[in-house]
Amino acid sequence: MEYISFYKDRLPFTPRTNVVIYFDVMGIGEKLFYPTLYENYGSIVSKFHRGGLEFCFLPKIAGEIGLDGMDLAKIYHYFNPQAGPNDHIPYIPHDDRDLLEYMVEGYDRGHMGPGLIQYMGEHFDEEETYTYAYTPIPTDFEEHPRDFIERYVSEHGVTRNLFEVHRTTGGSSDEYNCLDYAFDEDSVADKRKVEQEVQREQAAPERPSLWRRMTGFIRNVPAEQSRQATTAPAPVSDEPSVEEMMSEVQILVEHLRRSGVGEIALQRLFKPTTQLSRIRVHYGRIYLTDYNNMEIKMHPLSKAIYLLFLRHPEGIQFSYLPEYRRELLQMYELISGRDNREDIRRSIDDVTDPTRNSINEKCSRIKQAFLREFDDSIARNYYITGGRGEAKKIVLPQEMVIWD
Repeated sequence: MEYISFYKDRLPFTPRTNVVIYFDVMGIGEKLFYPTLYENYGSIVSKFHRGGLEFCFLPKIAGEIGLDGMDLAKIYHYFNPQAGPNDHIPYIPHDDRDLLEYMVEGYDRGHMGPGLIQYMGEHFDEEETYTYAYTPIPTDFEEHPRDFIERYVSEHGVTRNLFEVHRTTGGSSDEYNCLDYAFDEDSVADKRKVEQEVQREQAAPERPSLWRRMTGFIRNVPAEQSRQATTAPAPVSDEPSVEEMMSEVQILVEHLRRSGVGEIALQRLFKPTTQLSRIRVHYGRIYLTDYNNMEIKMHPLSKAIYLLFLRHPEGIQFSYLPEYRRELLQMYELISGRDNREDIRRSIDDVTDPTRNSINEKCSRIKQAFLREFDDSIARNYYITGGRGEAKKIVLPQEMVIWD
């Protein structure tokens, strides 16, 4: 097995061990393999999916997004909120040559043919580089695409509950648990979906076009929501639900994800910014000054909770929230504009009661207030995060917070 390394500080996406990327930095495969990949794309994706793998063939994905008339400007600004409204969208790659600029120097690139690359996991990383396994595509791929894909999936796919990578050195094979993948929340959810969808995929191996999958999903949403409404009444709340808070562009990006456009493909196409904005609190309003002075809007109680955590960069454990009741009450009174002090106290008592779920609901709405404006790769620096039993905090450096 061969290996390719990419610089950590250059790669525009976060590697994941379950994503297989078509790799052709010299453009050799355009005539050799593109026709076969395009013709068999649906069945190839399904075969990878059954092995717990996601296939990233950027030319196909980029072509579908462009042909389906997506608002690329809106999507680009969702991943790059620092860009001005009139800024030109930079070149969006439609092939795999973009990977060339992220590779470690020293490879004989002229003799590097088309292949598949897959992240090996943090066990194989060097201090400054990520390591990918490289599998060349055989010359007879046009005649026997199924044989090659099935062989690859059997060797590199997910087997039961074990996420495996293999390294062969000196004739010996070492097996590693990819803990960075196995304990990633999104990846574990992906693994569960694999088991649930295998039977359905086998019955329908061919996948429709991206636009058909998206419009089918959109058409099904109202019916699904209607079915849910008949079985479980919506909770009474004076705040909108997370779904109701979604912006038009966020819905569009989520539909792309649900329609098979993976996270790595999105990040390669739209290159999310790494530039963080300062956050400015001005008379109870929240602005991101370096993102075109964008205002982050929240319901008063959610905003009071957010400002409480912003004032305590050390973090707060939910079980200790009763100790912050008075401070939170003062903030809420200033922000809410409500006159009924009994209602105000009841709201604060509810959200600081660690035996109730109110604080988790408010944190979900706070998170959504940022996600409606830009991608999670950026938003996670601004909303409240923390593991189970740990102090929850906002990880944005305190020097980037401005209080007026």
